[in-house]
Amino acid sequence: MRAMNRITAIILAFMTSAAFAGDFSMRYSVEADAYGGGGKFMPFYMMNNTSGVVSYKPNSGYLRAGVFKDAVKDKRFTYAFGLELTGGYRGDADIYIQQAYIDARLKSWSIFAGAREEYSMLWDKALSSGSMIWSGNSRPIPQVYIGLPQFTEVPFAKGLFRARGGVSYGWYTDYLYQKEMRSPDTRYTQGLLYHRKNLVLEIGRADRSFYGTIGIDMAAQFGGTVKNVRRNDGTHYDVKFNSGIKEYFKVMVPLSGGDDSPRIDQVNVTGNHVGIYILSVGYRKSGWDVKAYYEHYFDDHSGMIFKNRCDGLWGVSVTTDKSFPVEGFTFEIMNATSQSGPFLYDATEAIPVQVSAGDHYYGHMLYNGWTHRGHTQGTPFITSPLYNGDGFLGITNNISLAYHGGIRGTIVDGLKYRALASFQKGWGTPYAPSTDITRQFSALLEFAYTPRQLMGWDFVFSGAVDAGTLFGDNWGIRVGVKKSGTLVPWPLKNRKK
Repeated sequence: MRAMNRITAIILAFMTSAAFAGDFSMRYSVEADAYGGGGKFMPFYMMNNTSGVVSYKPNSGYLRAGVFKDAVKDKRFTYAFGLELTGGYRGDADIYIQQAYIDARLKSWSIFAGAREEYSMLWDKALSSGSMIWSGNSRPIPQVYIGLPQFTEVPFAKGLFRARGGVSYGWYTDYLYQKEMRSPDTRYTQGLLYHRKNLVLEIGRADRSFYGTIGIDMAAQFGGTVKNVRRNDGTHYDVKFNSGIKEYFKVMVPLSGGDDSPRIDQVNVTGNHVGIYILSVGYRKSGWDVKAYYEHYFDDHSGMIFKNRCDGLWGVSVTTDKSFPVEGFTFEIMNATSQSGPFLYDATEAIPVQVSAGDHYYGHMLYNGWTHRGHTQGTPFITSPLYNGDGFLGITNNISLAYHGGIRGTIVDGLKYRALASFQKGWGTPYAPSTDITRQFSALLEFAYTPRQLMGWDFVFSGAVDAGTLFGDNWGIRVGVKKSGTLVPWPLKNRKK
């Protein structure tokens, strides 16, 4: 949290310098949303993939306000920053920093520090259920990143390849959240660290219609101290993971922990790793873009060599930049039913046989899993811990299968719509399978109005429903208003003519 405060102070200094320099690329945004409804939870599509801003409780709301400066395109050196505060009603915090970041750009390269909302790298933000690694389902992770955030031509490739990707390290900020929300017998983690690395190649000349992408995206949790771990006799103890420079290297490669590491890091590798292989093919022409894509998910070595069969995200999307009744369509299947089989056994001296199975997606034997502040960080179709309802902070439903579809477009000038629907089934986890298959249907219909007469004003109205046994029957409506525009620096605004 101290590091976030330092970043916030630096951003304020940059804002002041930008104002005195007369940089008109600064902008502001103020948004208020109110939610009403019934049921135990906020409807699935209203709460998930909102960067953790929307409360899981019905009849809630929030107010957020921020100031941003965007990087200038086609400039050799430029920079961006953002600072946004959010206040919530019936949320997990009354007021908090949602975004605070600085981004320095040199040509195509970026050095970034802070927390910024991010979504799937490649798929339609408005319609996709999100990547298996990061979907925008949880709060942003404060981190330091270096890389190529946009596709950039590979030197000497004659325009045939474009690359994007980078490396980042960060830290989780949900220790107090876990401590407050957990049940007395549940473990929680302090000082947990974050790592991510990815590389994606786009293949095909920019002036040709057919193209494809291939890549890999890997992330991990490591370090920290897991508190309140329960022994078989009912007593509790803490497990401390190493967080030194060696661990930063070992989680990057990755390598097994040393003799002074907890056994789970010695037997496997340092940290809790997740990853995807990315493959897509597409066709774009005259403002249209059609693509089919697949993310093959892996949680350990067995998944990396496809022992988990075809688990992952399958999708097809169609988008256009033209104004039509239908401007985007997406259909996806998220499959997490194989998990390399139902059993996992690590070799011992007594039985020197190792069996790789029971991958337990997003889960971990000690950490609470691939989650942040109660939300899964990847697909929301692996159920977030906030749905558990009993103070347990881990994953209880990851053997799942989901069908998801979305459509968006323009009704009349200034009035847009978006509709999402899904059907998902759950079988619990490999170590605690459900006695009954859970089923859930969810849907959302949203209208966004941007009147020409009111410059910078946006109005949103939506309704959503859930029906099923996974997280019950819920319904809700949303009314939102947003004002955004250019922030005129006060030294210039007040300057005498």
